[in-house]
Amino acid sequence: MTERELLERFVTAKDPDAFRVLVERHGPMVLSVCRNVLREPHDVEDAFQSTFLALAKHAGTIQKRDTIGPWLHRVALRLAQKARFQSYRRRLREQVRNQPAWEDPLEPRDLSFIPMLREEVNRLPEHYRLPVVLCYLEGKSNQEAAAQLSCPVGTIKGRLSRARQTLRHRLSRRGLDGDDLGSLGTTS
Repeated sequence: MTERELLERFVTAKDPDAFRVLVERHGPMVLSVCRNVLREPHDVEDAFQSTFLALAKHAGTIQKRDTIGPWLHRVALRLAQKARFQSYRRRLREQVRNQPAWEDPLEPRDLSFIPMLREEVNRLPEHYRLPVVLCYLEGKSNQEAAAQLSCPVGTIKGRLSRARQTLRHRLSRRGLDGDDLGSLGTTS
């Protein structure tokens, strides 16, 4: 049977065998996506099951029924990433809770957000990304970056400010708060 037929049978007749076949066909791909994103086996299993629960719940709303692989891939990736960030936040809260009172609160405890920061910097529009790379990653001053990009220093400062705001917003949506990020660097 085609995927369209299996999905139609599941949606209209609630046929458990049709659903089982869909799980068998797409389970290895979904499991692979979850394993690539998550470290903990129980988190992998939870994301795998949540993906197929989402299929069971939303099967009737899937528009492209000829192949549901891309839909399942998107859902698995989104759920696995959400689980990864929830796990990160949970570990971070535990670290803060278990931090000795004598420890300096300004000392960085966990730098595991850096890969997320890199991803978000790469997603910035070029006119924000270039000043961020020049000033924060290459250590150039605002004046040096302005000269290299042939624009006024005030433009560089404005773009850096907007880039920091954008990065803070995006990273907060990914489970980090401003305390985790500090000032994201400042240059003069």
